[in-house]
Amino acid sequence: MTPSRSAHPVRPLWSSLRWLLSVVGLALSVLAGPASAQFDKPFEAGESAEMKQKRDAMADWLKKNVKGISDRTVKAFADVPRHKYMKAADQKIAYDNKWSGIGWGQTITNPWMVAYMTHLLEVKETDKVLEIGSGSGYQSSILGRLSNHVFSIEVIRPLSERSQKLVKNIGYDKITYRIADGYFGWPEQAPFDKIMVTCAADHIPIPLIQQLKPGGLMLVPVGPTFQRGNIYLVKKEADGTIKRSVVATGTFVPMRRTDRSEE
Repeated sequence: MTPSRSAHPVRPLWSSLRWLLSVVGLALSVLAGPASAQFDKPFEAGESAEMKQKRDAMADWLKKNVKGISDRTVKAFADVPRHKYMKAADQKIAYDNKWSGIGWGQTITNPWMVAYMTHLLEVKETDKVLEIGSGSGYQSSILGRLSNHVFSIEVIRPLSERSQKLVKNIGYDKITYRIADGYFGWPEQAPFDKIMVTCAADHIPIPLIQQLKPGGLMLVPVGPTFQRGNIYLVKKEADGTIKRSVVATGTFVPMRRTDRSEE
């Protein structure tokens, strides 16, 4: 039966309901504790041909759907085995455009958003890059394919320890990690050419702005917990002037805070 015109107003309501259900699903997923995962098993070198084909297909899809993305960035996504950073039960969706819970209230962001944010940073091989929120280690591994100077901070000790071991086992051993409150950045290593924040703050952290080089770029999500917020591209001009613009919206896990640094 062909729907009447009076049925059309139902569509926005259904769209809103789907968004609400996705937010509820995100909250339930990230609140769940660590489950059996690929990274909890002994490291296995190599991978199936099927996984390689799926990753190549994902990289091709990103090239078509992230406007202006460089071939160099696309190659990083074709190289890094995303499935190894995910729970074993979720590996079947590793190369779909989907996020997934990784335990400790954290997620691995969907590939499009990771690619889009990475693209906007325009990371060069010589750039000194700071990531706030190591999480699974996937984003830092992508950055590590683009720069030889990547520093990453995670506040959750067991998550950071697991991710550091995983990343090193896969072969990305030039990334430097720290367990600490990412809000304060990494003053001892500053200044940075690029800063990537992968969790939502309630404002743009001043310490991170201070640690950005003149001419540098920072991406930071700002918004309420488990609700859609703005992603800001912050640029520090040569004279120290700060310019910011909203480049996208998205839902991110909140920035966790602690009062002490854990080395």
